[in-house]
Amino acid sequence: MDILTINVCNLIRDAFNSMPVFTDADGNPVSGIYGAFFKLKTITASGEHKKISLSFDKDFNATEALSGQIDRAKEILSSFSEGGLLETEGVDVSDALTDFLVKEIALVSPLGKAAAVPVFEVKTNVTSDLTEVEQLFAKAALVKNTDDYVGFYPVVDTTDVNGSIKKKDIIGISLCFEDENSFYIPFQGFITDDYIGGKLYELSKCCNLATFDIKSSYNLFVPAEIDLRDYGYTEDDLYKKEARCFDTLIGAYLVNPNKNDYMIEDIAKEYLGLSMEKRADLFGKESLTEADIKALSSYASRAAFVCRKAAGLIRKNLSKSGMEGLFYNIEMPLSFILYSMEKEGIIAKREQLQIYGDELKVRIDELEKKIYEAAGTEFNINSPKQLGEILFEKLGLPAEKKTKSGYSTAADVLEKLAGEHKIVADILEYRGLAKLKSTYADGLSAYIEEDNRIHTSFNQTITATGRISSTEPNLQNIPMRTELGRLIRKVFVPKEGYVFADADYSQIELRILAHMSGDEGLIKAYHSGEDIHASTASKVFHVPFDEVTDQQRRSAKAVNFGIVYGISAFGLSRDLSISSKEAKEYMDKYFEAYPGVKEYQERVVKEAKESGGSVTLFGRKRPIPELKASNFNLRQFGERVAMNAPIQGTAADIMKIAMINVFFRLKKEQLRSRLILQIHDELVIETAAEETEAVKELLTKEMESAVTLVVPMEATCHTGNDWYEAK
Repeated sequence: MDILTINVCNLIRDAFNSMPVFTDADGNPVSGIYGAFFKLKTITASGEHKKISLSFDKDFNATEALSGQIDRAKEILSSFSEGGLLETEGVDVSDALTDFLVKEIALVSPLGKAAAVPVFEVKTNVTSDLTEVEQLFAKAALVKNTDDYVGFYPVVDTTDVNGSIKKKDIIGISLCFEDENSFYIPFQGFITDDYIGGKLYELSKCCNLATFDIKSSYNLFVPAEIDLRDYGYTEDDLYKKEARCFDTLIGAYLVNPNKNDYMIEDIAKEYLGLSMEKRADLFGKESLTEADIKALSSYASRAAFVCRKAAGLIRKNLSKSGMEGLFYNIEMPLSFILYSMEKEGIIAKREQLQIYGDELKVRIDELEKKIYEAAGTEFNINSPKQLGEILFEKLGLPAEKKTKSGYSTAADVLEKLAGEHKIVADILEYRGLAKLKSTYADGLSAYIEEDNRIHTSFNQTITATGRISSTEPNLQNIPMRTELGRLIRKVFVPKEGYVFADADYSQIELRILAHMSGDEGLIKAYHSGEDIHASTASKVFHVPFDEVTDQQRRSAKAVNFGIVYGISAFGLSRDLSISSKEAKEYMDKYFEAYPGVKEYQERVVKEAKESGGSVTLFGRKRPIPELKASNFNLRQFGERVAMNAPIQGTAADIMKIAMINVFFRLKKEQLRSRLILQIHDELVIETAAEETEAVKELLTKEMESAVTLVVPMEATCHTGNDWYEAK
């Protein structure tokens, strides 16, 4: 007999996220239980199922409030039929089961004994009177308890300049240092951004300040902990004794890195059970200078209150998960460094972009003609439907199964067909160049501001691995595979009298793999200074080191990096254009040569399944819910993530430490050179010409000494008059 199995954790989470939060008479949140039981009652009363079984597979990172409801629901449901509901064989769906659920729903119903839905009880006060504002900051300065916070929230008015460039002005700030009152201070008269910035700076010396997305506040002030600092990364715990700024966005992201779109409203709901209207719903796209002052002050005041009240709860979660040091010693100082890099920007030559685009257009037109000639007709090359018909129907190339939307013409499909017809290689090149032109030659010019610089946004709360990303525009995707793609870097130049110093790590993830796996072969290869790919090729193909061919080295390189990412034999066969059998043989020989790597992979997957996620050398945790998925392919994906996340996450942590060390070393030595770009394993400094040698030494040393592994770290630095030359 078929049994309907339901994951109660998911029901509770969905209910918790979709309805107002309410509690029972004892103050325990029960809205998730209420919604889940109501859903179960509906299912049992429908008569559509004869047996039902419940599971409690928690495939997400739950807050304390949510975990508490899940545990309580499990306790309640296990009381029915002596826990038969929770067994794989389940129980019969009956009137008794429905009555049981109806009774439990009544016990947690908001119409019964439950307490009222939590609401904002903080009072909004508006003032821009200088005397009153002085008094407010004086009172705020009295909040010196290490467990208490002064919440503040800058109101940033964002307006489009040309669709790509956005102008951001802070027009007011809210301040909250007590439960009953929150204060909104519009910038007007004597209340200027410089004045408020000075006040915040003084507060940062003695109080724990809490805000949301602190990077947007650095236009106002530099916290004392950054301003007075002249040392790099440290593992100390001074944050437990001294005043520090707390970013609720970064903290919430660290607790749950799989959620990459936190808003202040999410913090309010997740940590305080409070519902806040979204800024976009309240104000739309209008300038906030035109917004209703009552609505604006209320929103800002509530945001400051949320920052103040949620900071301690988020910090408690960070401490419990062992990430408090990661938060204070890496992520918080990094946020200011990213702001500084954004503010500096990088010069992009508009006229050079035009020339580059014209050169691409010439080659694109040539390819277009060749493709039309090979096809025997003109068609829209950018249309997957038309392209599929040309390749698989007109030219008769072997196709994968046709779907309702037509034939697949994805890059991996075309790459397999490259040897079947000359048109395929031309199409792949055409696509690559067309993307270069639209994304970079044409697209980048829209981001060049009045100072001739592009000011990208660096994000530290987007990727689950902890890697920094770049948007508006994305400078981390600047092409490197083809010469024509690399030429885009000639567009980026330093200011007059300066050069670029560009340094990147050599095989950082492979070195981390050697360290984390403890494999003697890998460790020995790195200490001997051997070419690691040639060394691997020698072991895998059983040939003397000095007889390794270029092709064997390329194959070994694909295996080396593929192993880091938990690649399968099928994936490797696709990358190397060989059979799955051959790829499996390569991998088997690799693991014979480096048995410690296989043991490491098996160990981290086992640990991830037991703990629910992965952890880096610096304590960064990543939940991997896919490991418990019922779908086989998802579980396999989860295992690959479990193998790679500790390595990639550790690489991200090391790069962040290097950035902290480089930034504060430049500051300490009072150099005019400035860190301006971070691209994966690469750092770029706009370097004063007379400081070139000092910067090269500084950059290389700080990157290589950012961490001590069982194998040496290696960074290579080059200089040049443009980014292409420096790279």
